[in-house]
Parts: sequence; structure tokens; C-alpha cells
Amino acid sequence: MNNQESTYKYLLYEVRERIAVITLNRPEKLNALTQTFWKEIRQALYAGDQDKNVAVHVITGKGRAFCAGDDISILTKIQNPADADKLFLDCIYGLVDTIVHLKKPLISAVNGLAYGGGCELVFLSDLAIASEKATFALPEGHIGAFPAILTALGPPVLGHKAVNELSMLGKSITAKRACELGLVNLVVPNARLLDTALSWAEQCKKSSPGALRIIKETSSKILGDQLHSFWIGCHRFSREISRDADFLEGTAAFVEKRAPNYIR
Repeated sequence: MNNQESTYKYLLYEVRERIAVITLNRPEKLNALTQTFWKEIRQALYAGDQDKNVAVHVITGKGRAFCAGDDISILTKIQNPADADKLFLDCIYGLVDTIVHLKKPLISAVNGLAYGGGCELVFLSDLAIASEKATFALPEGHIGAFPAILTALGPPVLGHKAVNELSMLGKSITAKRACELGLVNLVVPNARLLDTALSWAEQCKKSSPGALRIIKETSSKILGDQLHSFWIGCHRFSREISRDADFLEGTAAFVEKRAPNYIR
């Protein structure tokens, strides 16, 4: 049995029988993403993609959340465009570009809430299996922001109205509704989640590495074609939204646990 483990600050990485299992590991903060966290996910995926002992990636979360999205308290500390660039252009765009160009499949095993960037990580995966306990939301608009990944890359894949339902309403949806929208492939009992994801990974391994690479490149081309739009979205987030009065008020209100007072 081939078991390899690597240590990161915010995630667990283990290779099991040529399956790289990445576990988001900041459960006390619902696996909320920091700049370091974004970078570590990218590093782990890149490492697996270059490793001849890895055929498939599986990503899941520890605790009751898959990933709650960006750590809002960190967003409030953005002081200037250079700070914003480090997060939106270097970290977030860098991870999305890496996922889109992976040579090996990425399967999400969604164990709990997947909000904001966590929901978008599920969208970017090639396959996604959700626990019946999982919930999904894109509530960025409630803090004066917007879900740049899904609004730029989502319409050709999920459809215009599905993306707008998620991003304009910003409300939580069930795993069943996420499956109806095409955000996930399958909903299973929580106890069967990881076993099902690993079973799907084993099934992927029956295809040749060359075939998997071509399938991945071909099916991901629709996302790659939209990366320029996503770059523009990240740039606008960095240079406009991050200093916008509504964003500053919305993030402050979230941290202070009060309703935002937007200028209407």
C-alpha cells in the first residue's frame, strides 16, 4: 500500500493508492480561506499533478464545513491596491488558473457548508459529491462584494439563471437543490461521502492517464476560455470593490455581527 503524507499549515495531504486526498483543516474557522490557505491548496494540487504516483485528486473538509469561503476578518485588513492584488490576483486567480489547467481529475467531497469561495471550489471541480447535510451559498453580495469565480466562469456551464439564483439571492440552498442546478453530481448520506468519492476516484483510475488528461483538457476548455473575464473580475475586485464604501461597510458589519447600513 502506497501511503504518503505531507504537512501544510491549513490542510492535510495524503496519497492513498494513487489518490491524493486533500483535507481542508481549519475547522475552528469553518475552513475559511486566508492568503496562505489559498496558496497551500494551489501547492497541493500542483504537487499531485506533477507526482507520477497520483492519478486523481479528492478534496474535502474537516469538521462541519467544507469551506466557508474567505475569512472576512482578513478582508477588512486590506489597506491598499497592493494588498488587494496579493489576495485577488496572486492567490485567488492563481488557484483558479491551476485548477483549470490540472492534468488529473479533481473530485470534491462536500462534507458540510460550502459558502463563497468554498462553493466556487466545488464548481471548479471536475466531479462533486455532496453529503445530504451539505449546504451551499454565494452570499458575497450581502457584504458588498461579488462571487468573481462563478459570475465569470459559471454561465456557460451552469446557465445564466442558475448563476444568478446563487449570486443575486445569496441564500443557502440544500445539497438536493445544488444537484438540480448542476453544481454537484450526486448526494449521498454523510457516512458514505468519502468512501463514495474514493470509489469514484478508483473508477477514474481505470482510464489511462493519457485519456484522463485529454478528457480533462477538453471538458475544462470552456472554463479556460473564460479566464480573461475572470481576470478582469479579479482586477475590478482588487481596484474597485476592495475600496468601495459598501464593501467596507459590509465586511465591517459582518465582523461586528450587525446589519450593514448601505447607502441607497
